[in-house]
Amino acid sequence: MRKEYALRLVVISGILLLATLFFAPWYDRGFVLDYEVTRTALEPPQGWLTVLAWLTTFALLIEVVVTRITTTGLPDVAVPWVRIQLVQAAIVFLCVAVKVAVTRYYAWGAWVALLLAGAFAYAVWAAAGQPRPADWRRLRA
Repeated sequence: MRKEYALRLVVISGILLLATLFFAPWYDRGFVLDYEVTRTALEPPQGWLTVLAWLTTFALLIEVVVTRITTTGLPDVAVPWVRIQLVQAAIVFLCVAVKVAVTRYYAWGAWVALLLAGAFAYAVWAAAGQPRPADWRRLRA
């Protein structure tokens, strides 16, 4: 996958993931009295996982946008930004996957969020040049 297309997929899947985690129904549980409860991913149980995934996705999107619209780019840090972004993408996917694994009564938002988190992680990996773990030492910003 070309880097330009991968970056577009990062932005599109990231924005859709943010919206899905914030607005889409995650849990759906009907009660005896015909009262239906629908909650988003940010609400309990395990809402902290979604908050962490949401904040990490938002931070990574800001990093991508800053590198695209500025001429100076991101500041120099001890660890290459590519490696930081790969770790951020892995954290997003793991947080969403763990939330799906430890809760139940899913609505459609949970499955869409899991799919988008996977697409987001893949897009970040593809934008980084599809590195293997052995290649991490040579990754540069």
